[in-house]
Amino acid sequence: MKKNLLTMAALLCCTIITTSAQDVDPDRNRTYNIVLNNVQYTHRDEKMSAGEAVGAVLTGVLTGQTSVEATKYESDVKGAIIKGLSGAHRFHYNDGLVQVSDVAEEGNIAVNALITNINASSSSRTWKDKEDKVHVDTYYRGEVEAVLTLKDIKTGEVIANPTVSGRGSSTSMFSTSDQAVKHAIGMLSGSITRWLNNYKPITANFVEAGAAKKDKQKEVFIDYGSREGAYKGMHMGIYQLYTIKGKPGKSMLGKLRIEEVAGEDLSRCKVTSGSKDIKAAIDDGQTLVVMSLD
Repeated sequence: MKKNLLTMAALLCCTIITTSAQDVDPDRNRTYNIVLNNVQYTHRDEKMSAGEAVGAVLTGVLTGQTSVEATKYESDVKGAIIKGLSGAHRFHYNDGLVQVSDVAEEGNIAVNALITNINASSSSRTWKDKEDKVHVDTYYRGEVEAVLTLKDIKTGEVIANPTVSGRGSSTSMFSTSDQAVKHAIGMLSGSITRWLNNYKPITANFVEAGAAKKDKQKEVFIDYGSREGAYKGMHMGIYQLYTIKGKPGKSMLGKLRIEEVAGEDLSRCKVTSGSKDIKAAIDDGQTLVVMSLD
């Protein structure tokens, strides 16, 4: 009898785990192919408006034109764009060896880029040394801007026209304009990756509360693991779902960091902010969802 009970318990456990895994949509965090179809550069002295820039990119995307204008920083900017496209969680960048027609599945994206601005602004500081001699130090801050057009390869639908930029901060000042521009070009990559990650974020569900201390939640478990590419150190936001007049919404309660990928569909996360609100929502039985922040 005892043996039969143990066997039934094991079968029940397996059934629960299997059912839980099946509840997760297999396309939930699907990875899409993305290709860079065309890069163009509009010289600053051409005075192209933002609307004209979008129109020019749309024309290039819809007609499949491929023209590249050589400039001093063209290869650097193109490399930054490719790096940005390659860094997003849910996109796999295909290089020029892959034909657009080879990835013509709905949801896969072709990108055209129009570089609308490459410049370095300067500022000077005048000072005197001990001998009362005047010195002038000049510093530069770079800026690079581009308009991207994303088109669904299969349907031909233009999905979005984000303007992305790389800018040096007030503390990112360099002694030469070349250094400043190259720094801004490097920052362009992060801007593109962040846009794509916000467009198609990683999503997951809250599974169970972990360690807590008094009224603060220290850890939680989510149904996102190695099968979907989870990794230690990944930052996530945890949200409470609600409905107002039939319209769904969500409110961020706090932030998480994956501390351990515990299985194919399970990760243990440390609560890095909002610990009180998260614990209160868990105790109240609220529906919580998780989305990537990186």
